[in-house]
Amino acid sequence: MANRHAVRIRVVSLLALALLAAGGVPALAVGGAASAPTPRFLVGAARVDVSPPPFDPKADAAAFPLCPAQAFDGPRQFAFEEPYKDVQGAGHFEYPDPFCDANRNGRWDGIYISGGVDHVAERVHDPIDARAIAVSHGARTAVVVSVVAQGIHETYTHRVRDRLRTLRPGITDVIVSANHNESSPDTVGIYGAPNLADTVGVRSGIDDYYMSFLVDRVADAAAAAYDARQPAVLSAAQFPVPSNVEVHLSNNFPTTNDKGQGVALDPKVGVLTARTTAGTPIVTLMSMAAHNQEIGHSNVPALQGDISSDWPGFFHRRLEQDVGGMGMFLVADNGSIEDPQTVPPVPASAGPGCPSGCYAQAQATGEALADAVAAQVPSTKRLRPGAVNIRRDEFYVPLENNLFKAAAVAGLFGDRQTFAAGVPVGPLGPDVRTEVGVVDVGPDLQLLANPGEAFPALMVGNHWGVEDASCPDRPNPPVPTWHARAAYRFNVGLADDMLGYLIPAWGFSTQPGVITTTCFNDQNDKDQRGHQHKLESESVGPTAANDVTEHLTALLDTAPGRPAAEIRTGRFVLADGSLSRSPVGAVGVWLSGLEHGGYGLLFTADRTRLFGSHWVDGHGAFVDYDAVAQTAPDLLTHGIAVGGRTYYVDVYPDVSAPTFGPPA
Repeated sequence: MANRHAVRIRVVSLLALALLAAGGVPALAVGGAASAPTPRFLVGAARVDVSPPPFDPKADAAAFPLCPAQAFDGPRQFAFEEPYKDVQGAGHFEYPDPFCDANRNGRWDGIYISGGVDHVAERVHDPIDARAIAVSHGARTAVVVSVVAQGIHETYTHRVRDRLRTLRPGITDVIVSANHNESSPDTVGIYGAPNLADTVGVRSGIDDYYMSFLVDRVADAAAAAYDARQPAVLSAAQFPVPSNVEVHLSNNFPTTNDKGQGVALDPKVGVLTARTTAGTPIVTLMSMAAHNQEIGHSNVPALQGDISSDWPGFFHRRLEQDVGGMGMFLVADNGSIEDPQTVPPVPASAGPGCPSGCYAQAQATGEALADAVAAQVPSTKRLRPGAVNIRRDEFYVPLENNLFKAAAVAGLFGDRQTFAAGVPVGPLGPDVRTEVGVVDVGPDLQLLANPGEAFPALMVGNHWGVEDASCPDRPNPPVPTWHARAAYRFNVGLADDMLGYLIPAWGFSTQPGVITTTCFNDQNDKDQRGHQHKLESESVGPTAANDVTEHLTALLDTAPGRPAAEIRTGRFVLADGSLSRSPVGAVGVWLSGLEHGGYGLLFTADRTRLFGSHWVDGHGAFVDYDAVAQTAPDLLTHGIAVGGRTYYVDVYPDVSAPTFGPPA
């Protein structure tokens, strides 16, 4: 009897463990009483079309009742375009064609393409959309929406949140990220007409009617994802950009060195999957630092009026074929990180504009990335259920770019306000309002939301020193990813606002006149150190980037979870005992501090115990910017893990370092 009883207990225990592994039943408490079940994630996903609807005479008459059709009979392709008279016979609106200014904003409201100035939209080649994922745990629900748009100013994302409070009060908060598509309607405002020196439109390209439609549609996507929630299992993984895809880089310090080689990058692809408890796919999300402007920057005139989802559209469709459910692309820290392209690219014979600027290449790229993500899905790691929340911080940054100041005065940014001491003052204020956010999805995943095109050097770190800085008088910003605590850390770019490029303040240098500074480039766009620049004119200014990371790291530092990493100034230790800012070839790290009479701590990733007369304090493994252990150091290495604690090395400042000598 005793043996049969032991066998029975073992069988019951094994059955309970099997059911737990499958997420089937709660654990059994001592004495046979069932403990309270751990709440699971609830996940929903939804896609909503945001393509401008086609022109419809009846709807148009209702939308513009005070604009007589016989007086304003110019051809229009889309709804939301104000009636006009085609006096120039162009077949589309061109200034100075007379138009009916129905909303009295002083400009023609129509659909301009965001890939170039004064490109009126001609057709929808393939639909553009807003894709949303809603995740709940307990009473809190966070929603993230990825919108096919170049960027969306904070004025409009505030309206999305306001609308959602009415539609679905159960949604705790929502992050709206534009995926930086440049073959979509102009939502930034600088691509209207007339064309000024082929750089900016004299009037805003924002269509107020379309923006109202877009706000409603983004909110609808979030609400639909919320309504579709069901018990689910979340899993995640990260992997390098696949070898059959190359991400092009803009030759721009501090992303590249003086040879044009990438040195401060974020080359990881993040994957998040959600499946029902029965294993049915709900959504597969890819996080990646990249532009999508294959079509928006095409030099083929026939494509320059196309509205298209570009390579992410092909990615979505292929991924949905590969794994089921909804596909979703979420742009990461894409500042100076340009379009991905297959290796090799499609041949020039594939079509006009190929390989750079054609649908054949967009399709090849999107499908290659989809296949790579699909191959990773089986190896994703299950995320532990836990608290879900969006924490955000709203603040003001100085508008330092004189070109942006002029654009604000000209009304190019639509309804966006400037501020003085936190009070909206129209277009003449010294500041703009912006925000950062952190999405906590249980203990294992954090999304780090920044309001622009952040350079990887800003978000994940770099190995430049103060002697390399374009403007060394400016401070060194904190690195947000180093302050995160989850195992998986996905950067989310262009989130809830559009500040343009976000560059570490000390790496910001531009032509005279763009901002008030002494850090200028020469006629070849090279700074005083000889570093190449070209994107600073598309940024609000150097101060904003540092402000963004300071507010974002402050949010991250308040998160519960595993212990925060320790961040110290220091250097990497090479095999001969010398010190370097670069981790390439390193065997350990030195961290400045008060230990050992003031020479700090010395750790190695090998078994060396002594450098010169200095004993090694411990042995561990190098880690990258996400605190993932590495077998060998490379350009992604930023610290070391020793005894369960992570140390990041801030190599930027000058430091007084000891002389270690060769290993013993």
